[in-house]
Amino acid sequence: MIVIFGGTYNPPHIGHRIIAEYAYDYLKPDKFLIIPAVVPPHKIENTSILDFETRKLWCEKTFPEERFIVSDIEKKLSIPSYTYQTVLFLKKEMKEEIYLLIGEDSLINFHTWYKWKDLLKEVTLVVYKRYSEKLKFDNYQIPHIFLNSPLIEISATEIRNRIKKNLSIYGMVSDNIVEDVIIKYRHE
Repeated sequence: MIVIFGGTYNPPHIGHRIIAEYAYDYLKPDKFLIIPAVVPPHKIENTSILDFETRKLWCEKTFPEERFIVSDIEKKLSIPSYTYQTVLFLKKEMKEEIYLLIGEDSLINFHTWYKWKDLLKEVTLVVYKRYSEKLKFDNYQIPHIFLNSPLIEISATEIRNRIKKNLSIYGMVSDNIVEDVIIKYRHE
């Protein structure tokens, strides 16, 4: 079984790492892929997204290789990066069951994803908590496993905003990328 955890990772933060660790311990996958998006479809016009290679390097420094594989698979696929295309490519290459790790906020919007009904036929959704209480949205009817993980209220947007205000981001991103993250986003 393979778990995939995709995202913009602009930048990757400690919340991503904690959720990945909880999912790893719960699912005990054969492989756990961290997949930074080259160009996420919902952020095509967003010019504040750093280049793919920087974000991939930060992911490599955030997620230990003993448990996680940071993949550049989306560089091989067409742009924008649709999860459905990524999953089909992985299934063809690896021929294993795929679990897709997403946030509760993504579950709420899942019906807007590219070929979402087809995607559901290809993966098992694993959803981590983003809100303090389970909300009453129709999308909770979409089959999924709800990961019993802590609520982590850290976001990449918050990190970038703190940098612009000259506030500390220590403890929010891995210590080994703090200075680089600050430098990259300071003049955004």
